[in-house]
Amino acid sequence: MPHNLQERNGEVQQLHQLYRACAAGSGAVVLADGPVGCGKTALLRSLAEWAAGQGALCASATASPAERHDRLGLIEQLMTALRAAARSVDVRAADNCAVIAAAAAAGGYASRALLRRFAQAVTGLAERAPVLLLVDDVHVADEESLACLRYLMRRIDASAVLVVLTECVGHERALVSSHAETLYLPHSHRIRLAPLSATGVRRRLADRLGARAADRVEAAAWHLATGGNPLLVEALADDVRHVRTGAAPAAGPVSRVDATVWHLATGGNPLLVDALADGTRDDHAGTPPTRPVPGPAFRHAYLRCLHRAGPAALAVARATAVLTGPVTDPARTDPALIAALLDEDTAGVRRTADDLCEAGLLADGTGFRTEAARSAVLEDLRADELAALRARAAELLHRDGVPARAVAEQLLAARGTARSRWQADVLRAAGHEALTAGDAGPAVDYLRRAAELTAGTPCEDETAAALAEAEWLVDPAAAARRLPPLVRAARTGRVTAKEARAVVEQLLWNGQFTQAEAVLRTVAERAPGARAELAVLDDWLRLVRPDPDAHTRTRATPIPSALLARATGPAGDIGPAGDIGPAGDIGPAGDIGQGGGAGDGGGGAGGAADRTARGTLRGTRVDGPLPATLLLLACLLEDGRLTGADRWPEHLLAEPGHLHVPVRRALLQTVAASTALRRGQADEAGHLARAGLFTLTADAWGIAIGAPLATALLAATEAGDTAAARAALDVPVPGAMSGTPFALPYRYALGRFEAARGRTSEALRHFERCRELAVRWGLHGPGFVDWRQRGAVRLGRAPRPATTAARPAPLPELTESERRVGALAAAGRTNREIADLLSITVSTVEQHLTKVYRKLKVRRRADLPEPLAHFSGEVLHMVEESRV
Repeated sequence: MPHNLQERNGEVQQLHQLYRACAAGSGAVVLADGPVGCGKTALLRSLAEWAAGQGALCASATASPAERHDRLGLIEQLMTALRAAARSVDVRAADNCAVIAAAAAAGGYASRALLRRFAQAVTGLAERAPVLLLVDDVHVADEESLACLRYLMRRIDASAVLVVLTECVGHERALVSSHAETLYLPHSHRIRLAPLSATGVRRRLADRLGARAADRVEAAAWHLATGGNPLLVEALADDVRHVRTGAAPAAGPVSRVDATVWHLATGGNPLLVDALADGTRDDHAGTPPTRPVPGPAFRHAYLRCLHRAGPAALAVARATAVLTGPVTDPARTDPALIAALLDEDTAGVRRTADDLCEAGLLADGTGFRTEAARSAVLEDLRADELAALRARAAELLHRDGVPARAVAEQLLAARGTARSRWQADVLRAAGHEALTAGDAGPAVDYLRRAAELTAGTPCEDETAAALAEAEWLVDPAAAARRLPPLVRAARTGRVTAKEARAVVEQLLWNGQFTQAEAVLRTVAERAPGARAELAVLDDWLRLVRPDPDAHTRTRATPIPSALLARATGPAGDIGPAGDIGPAGDIGPAGDIGQGGGAGDGGGGAGGAADRTARGTLRGTRVDGPLPATLLLLACLLEDGRLTGADRWPEHLLAEPGHLHVPVRRALLQTVAASTALRRGQADEAGHLARAGLFTLTADAWGIAIGAPLATALLAATEAGDTAAARAALDVPVPGAMSGTPFALPYRYALGRFEAARGRTSEALRHFERCRELAVRWGLHGPGFVDWRQRGAVRLGRAPRPATTAARPAPLPELTESERRVGALAAAGRTNREIADLLSITVSTVEQHLTKVYRKLKVRRRADLPEPLAHFSGEVLHMVEESRV
């Protein structure tokens, strides 16, 4: 039995028996049908070889859709082949066959004379030797040839003639007249080629692969990929051979092959089993993959099967490819939806889909078995055809109320020029769905298309704001390029308060504090109802831009983890904040200063802040508010915060919702690096910090770049990795960061690096500067890292008291009081802040400054000499000492 006819023994024996009866003078007609690619052609070839060995005169012909309108073309093929076979038996009869072939080649109609002459020629030859006529794909034969065959088949019951026809399932209606005339004949027989059983698949694989290779293959996966279609399995095997050495296949006995799995992979189709086995023979140099890897051969074979199945099957497959995706919603393989897309009858579509499933080309209820098959079908379409199908599919899916993302995928692929309001609405909704699911990339694609559709419409600014917010999650630097028109829209009231809030958040992230504050004020004035919500942003603005000279505030800088308690709700949504004064000044929202209960790590407000910080980290959503995200990083400024959630960043990093959002992934990697460093795991911290740092570009990190840079530099210093430390130092730092608290951990890391190099004075300078900035910004006291103390401990010495005796006081021409006031003024403190710090009146501050300006011959604070500004740290330290 040939290797490609496993489990065809019954059919083969039936054909052999019918041939023997034919040789004895009893003719017969056989119709063998089955799905495309199931081995009908192989069965004909096998019969022809066997019958020729028995002395039969064999003539074969194959019908083709391309020749369907070539009248009598099939008869020409048969008579030409029969002429060649008859020469060895009867030259005169062979010449007669040639005459009939010539008449058929001339075209025309099957006249009664031609019908009689054709039948007489065949039956006449049968008197000298049995005649075997084989016609493959008879369902696409021309009608004139079919008329000749029907005429012959009605007259061969007492002749040594055996006619065997093959037909693909799904074409019964095309042959209804032929079936009506022939299948009722007593000498007519029908053979249905069914898929191979598990045993047949096992034998096929053993023949094609060899026993050991077949034993390694995960046959269930091959069955799922091919549905048991032999032609597809052979194609997959060809792809495997290209991966391997390309050696010729070798035969081998069956051994430990999981035949059930292979049967599942091929549906019992012999051709698919053969192809599947070809790529994994034992004598190949490489090891065959256990799972199928569809390549070019598979794609070509798949399309070949579809085109052979006919136009209706091809149309249904194309519609299914358009409506489905890699993960298929069964509702979108509904025959009614496919029929609506094709504008065809639902019952007909259902029959065609069933035929495709039987052939292994589709999976029942789930669309395509592999994405490679679906891609091949889509690539087979012309661009204009595909776009038209996509546009129509989008309309139908929108009409049926399917999720917005499914409709948006069709709209993206259609790329039509027609604009409809519903299209933009669907694309925006799809963007929100994608962000909620953590798919930031697709969200950006949907919103970009929505922006194209709404350009020049009243929805333009709304869509642009949503796009900028989504783009920020992927690439903040790219999102920043969309900010100028959005800033103008926010300041002129063309966007909502919520959309303006996103603009403010991105401006702050990029260090554009002046514009952020201007937008914040404008929106607060235009939308009084949103002031409570905007108060959270104002708190955040005070945190990331505490420089009093640039952002005059008399309120204390909020503690980050405490601010989280007010900035976020249980799900990470921005919650209620404080009130706004009559002049539009956003109020404190329940001020939390830097002392006492708000700052300690124990119970009360401080303990609640810690719990909120940890809860926010656990509940961080990919579409959550930006302030909560940055506050998580800001919590790194606090001493011992988030220690109870050390492992949560790593758990979150494993979740697809965060893994596929670059900004979220980078932020979580930074927090995870910091917690790893606190555990003393310098190598792990360095790996995580560098991963987070280089997930985004330096420009994309904005002012927050100080956090990952500091952690990367500290980890490299701890590990003694000079190269990694240098790489961190080479990363450019935006100038705006130096005026934010993110400069503190970075300066501290610089000090640690200098200390490790033995440059103690440089290290102390960085530590002193950290301390000075922390005190200046109000980020000192209980709950915050004491940068100077920590640095001094790292240097192995106690911190030197910052008194005037420690170094010469600058500008001796000034009195002590003038020097203190001047130093604080040079450091950027306001008159009110200086008065509060030194416990004097504002009037006294003004008098001292007047004397300082006169003695130093300057007219404004900006002209005060640098040594005086450096002395501010000493002054602040003395102030603290006096209050202890």
